[in-house]
Amino acid sequence: MKNKTTKTKSTLLRDAIALFLITLVSGLALSYVYEITKTPIEQQHIEKKLKANQSVFVDADSFQADEELMALAASTDLTTLSADYEGVTIDEISKAYSGSDAIGYNITVTTTTGYKDPITMVIGYSNDRIIQGIEILSINETAGLGMNATKPEFIGQFVTKDVDQFEVTKTGATADNQIDAISGATITSKAIAYAVNAGIGFMTEYATDLGGGQNE
Repeated sequence: MKNKTTKTKSTLLRDAIALFLITLVSGLALSYVYEITKTPIEQQHIEKKLKANQSVFVDADSFQADEELMALAASTDLTTLSADYEGVTIDEISKAYSGSDAIGYNITVTTTTGYKDPITMVIGYSNDRIIQGIEILSINETAGLGMNATKPEFIGQFVTKDVDQFEVTKTGATADNQIDAISGATITSKAIAYAVNAGIGFMTEYATDLGGGQNE
């Protein structure tokens, strides 16, 4: 009985050591893989963001983060500007330059009021308050319905417009500030329109280049 007990303890100890070594090696391997892939992933993210910035503001040749406006956006409750901005956050604000001239901003916004997952987009907005372009960076709405928000037929309705705020209609747009809703996806349509409104609403309220009172 004593030998059997000793053998059992020895087996358990050996198994415990083996499990510890397997866990240690697996952890080190995962860390190694993470370190190898981290830089390429970060580079891809930077390239995607740069491509998006350039696509929504083609007249700009460089962009610089506006830390002051970003800090202000982080501390601002957007619903104090409009109740329609509920669920919208401003993630990033970059000043757009053509040579040494500041010609506008790129605003990255996220809304959680879509039909499914959060929707993130970048908006190009010039100093004369015209939307230069919009690109959706992240969206996971219903295929064939909300996902149609990425198509030019919908997102292109915002571009080159000089309006204070957009509204979504299901009866056909008859004014510059009206956006035709995506058939069967009114929730997605409104979520995107309100996110765009929040972005330009914040900028016109606070960016001095746009007549706002950032430094008052």
